[in-house]
Amino acid sequence: MHSLLLISAPGAGKGMISKYLKQKYNFVLISIGNLLREKSSKDKAISEILKNGGFVDNDIVYDLFEDIIKKNQNSNFIFDGFPRKLDQIDNFEKIMNKYGIILDMVIYIDTNEEIVKERIKGRLLCPNCNEVYNKYLDKIENNKCKSCNVDLVKRDDDKMSTYKLRYKAFIDETLPLIDYYKKKNILYKVSNNESIEKTYNQVDMLMKKGSNNDYN
Repeated sequence: MHSLLLISAPGAGKGMISKYLKQKYNFVLISIGNLLREKSSKDKAISEILKNGGFVDNDIVYDLFEDIIKKNQNSNFIFDGFPRKLDQIDNFEKIMNKYGIILDMVIYIDTNEEIVKERIKGRLLCPNCNEVYNKYLDKIENNKCKSCNVDLVKRDDDKMSTYKLRYKAFIDETLPLIDYYKKKNILYKVSNNESIEKTYNQVDMLMKKGSNNDYN
């Protein structure tokens, strides 16, 4: 089975791009952020960590990751939000090898920090299905989720004070992954500084170039 990993600063567009890839190329999307938010509704300790922009204990992440892999065996995957740190790579690769999954491509979504800050201000979340919207980019009627018709809410970790902590954690902890995957010759970069349509076009070009239609 084939898979790809998305890496970006928080708020840089992983959610929208992963949703696009899922719909167009028939991937199973594994978003650790969504899984943790679901778990946080029953776990106050995890909820506090997420609110403050911190990283949840690795063992919890590994268990969530392997559990959803088991439930979707023989699928092509998009990984969003894991691995997020170098010290997670060994376990990530062990789980991948255990289920015969190949990581073909890592896409780094490069976005200007000031642009990200503006997008963060408009980001909204469906508390029911975890669908992410942006009030400046998506056509949202009456502040309702298009799938659930539930009122959209602002994520706790999208407060600007929390975002600054999350961005620093990205620089310190996640950026080193770029060099790691660059050395493996599977790293590709797309820019998400202009329209989302231009970003999707870049992604489509990568898929055609790198997959030889294996994802169709």
